[in-house]
Amino acid sequence: MSNPNFEVDKPRRALPGPGSTPSHRLGASHLQSLLRRALTVVVVSGIAAVGVVTFTASANYSTGTAFANNGPLGISASATSTSTPTPDIPAMAAARARTLAEAKAGTDEAVAQAAASARASALTDNAKAITTESDRLKNLSKFMWPTDGSVGSGYGMRFHPILHYWRMHDGDDIGGACGQPIWAAQSGVVVKAEMGYNGGSGNNVRIDHGDINGVDVQTGYLHMSRYVVSVGQHVNQGDVVGYVGDTGLSTACHLHFSAYKNGSGTDPMEFIGWNKEAKKAGDNQVKDAANN
Repeated sequence: MSNPNFEVDKPRRALPGPGSTPSHRLGASHLQSLLRRALTVVVVSGIAAVGVVTFTASANYSTGTAFANNGPLGISASATSTSTPTPDIPAMAAARARTLAEAKAGTDEAVAQAAASARASALTDNAKAITTESDRLKNLSKFMWPTDGSVGSGYGMRFHPILHYWRMHDGDDIGGACGQPIWAAQSGVVVKAEMGYNGGSGNNVRIDHGDINGVDVQTGYLHMSRYVVSVGQHVNQGDVVGYVGDTGLSTACHLHFSAYKNGSGTDPMEFIGWNKEAKKAGDNQVKDAANN
């Protein structure tokens, strides 16, 4: 417990050292020492103060410079200047649309050109087919004489030389030597090729010449010694289809030449007799065969 009689504010006196004489005055050396200490404190304090002021100013300058170089979000100007620019989405979309449109236009043009080429080719083929058919129709009415010789017995009713009664003779008998060639009177497709007696027709062939002026026309070749064509075969006018014989109900080698319109028998002279070129064509065939 503190002494109440102790006076805090009462100055204390330094105790004199042993053998010293008490004195109330500071010595000169002691005073100089105190002054030097005080000056040192003042100098050190001044340097510290200057250092603090300098550091603060430098920090403030650096901070200001840093904020000056940064953008509103703290991004440096140098970083902003070197960063990738934001892509222009509408411009990119428009460029893509143009590219697609150009590609589609190119594809459409290629398709159109291919279609036009195919159409032109088809038209060319059709034109050729039409020309061929036109030529065929023009020549269909011009039958040629089917073998060398003249008509010995014509189309119509006659007294049969073997059966000895009157009956319809449904063709023209064209005389000729046995084995001489028989030619297709007109181009067409073989629809019958038969061997044997065949009701008196003997070895015979029938050719379908197709539509002629709205009528299906066929020709028949009877009493052949043999034929050299088959059913389904296409033959051209003048092709050899067989050879003259006397098979079936026959008295001598000859060709029984018949014609049919829509399946019914008709006078073959409608095709070979009224055609002035028919006999001439047959004669030419004979000459050509002789020369070969």
